[in-house]
This record gives sequence, C-alpha cells and structure tokens, in this order.
Amino acid sequence: MTAAAVAIGAENDGDAFWVRNNLRFDGDKVLLDIANCLRVIELHPDFKGRFKYNEVLTKVLDRGTVMVEWRMGEFTAMLQERFLPGVPHEVAARALVVAANRSGVK
Repeated sequence: MTAAAVAIGAENDGDAFWVRNNLRFDGDKVLLDIANCLRVIELHPDFKGRFKYNEVLTKVLDRGTVMVEWRMGEFTAMLQERFLPGVPHEVAARALVVAANRSGVK
C-alpha cells in the first residue's frame, strides 16, 4: 500500500483527515500541484503565518530563520511525508515562495 493510499484511507488520523477535507483530488489521488502545496502552507495550523519573504535577503524566512537550501529540502521531505507523497521539490519550493510573498501583503 502506498503512502498516499494510507493517508487517504485512514478514518480520522490527524494529517490524513486534514488532507481529505482540505486538499484537491483527482478521483482517489491527491493532486501533487502548487495549489495543494499552497493550501497546506496557508491553511494548516502548523504552517499558517509561519513563513515570510524578506526582500532585502531575497529569501523565505521560517519564524525569522533563513530557509537555506537544506532547510528547503527538509520542508519538501516533511510535506511529502505528511501531506503530498511524491510532490516534486521544485513545486514545494515555488509554493513556499508564493505563500511567503502573500503573507507579507496586507
């Protein structure tokens, strides 16, 4: 059984429940796109409001800590493990930058 099948099949299992109720699907497969990445980053309580974009550094900040390349890799791995198995690193990184830019707009 794949991680996606486990996540979708669980009845009321924290992240799996959140995925079923907040992300977009194509049939029984969760879509691995930027829109779903943005939903996780902007709506999930663990991430909502956590990332900001620093225009001086031209980097995303995670609660004030610069998201260097290895941190971006860790973020992608966590996103894959908890919400979107198989989402490409480039998609997750792009979504993180978009969400961080949006969070600075009032």
